[in-house]
Amino acid sequence: MNSRKSGPLPVEELIARCLTGDVRAFETLVKMHQGQVYGYACRMVGPDAAEDITQEVFLRVYRSLHTFRSEAEFKTWLYRITTNVCLDHLRRVRRQGGRLLSLDSAPNGSEESPLGWTIADQAADPGATDPEVRAERRELAQALQQALSRLSDKHRAVLVLHDMYGFRYEEIKDILHCSLGTVKSRLFYARRALREELRPYLDAVGEWPASGASSAS
Repeated sequence: MNSRKSGPLPVEELIARCLTGDVRAFETLVKMHQGQVYGYACRMVGPDAAEDITQEVFLRVYRSLHTFRSEAEFKTWLYRITTNVCLDHLRRVRRQGGRLLSLDSAPNGSEESPLGWTIADQAADPGATDPEVRAERRELAQALQQALSRLSDKHRAVLVLHDMYGFRYEEIKDILHCSLGTVKSRLFYARRALREELRPYLDAVGEWPASGASSAS
């Protein structure tokens, strides 16, 4: 009798199975992470290119999985690949003189802001279904999208990774291949630049929420 409880396999076991050629294990690994990878890509390159970025990320993961070291954190390794693919894309678009980030609303008609806040996520909020509240949040999402798109690539990456995805300074250091001091400095300047970009909106509606402004590493 198999006493093992049903449920998703640990990432380590999925990786081990992938390395033996188990295609279904890799499909499971993709399903576990593709939503977050896609969301991160949206915030880094815009929704227009995010789907292609996501596909490229998992293609690289598949090709490089044999290089993954078991003592490392898979999520950190995955976001390092994702960040590199995003930065490669942005550099390529710049060389071609194209538009870097779409300022349109989130894809698929969702009301998700580029900072990862969604009206659906706030179902416990009594005002979440109020049309006026929803309109205000859409306006905030648009202001945030524009402000985020004006940050430098490196500042945007640190801000998204720390304040929106909850990575610690040490993890971001490994993802971006930079020093701890550089991570903290970029985060400080990214937050300050975002506030300045949002200043007209903040002056009109009130102070910027303090979420993450003094969060610990």
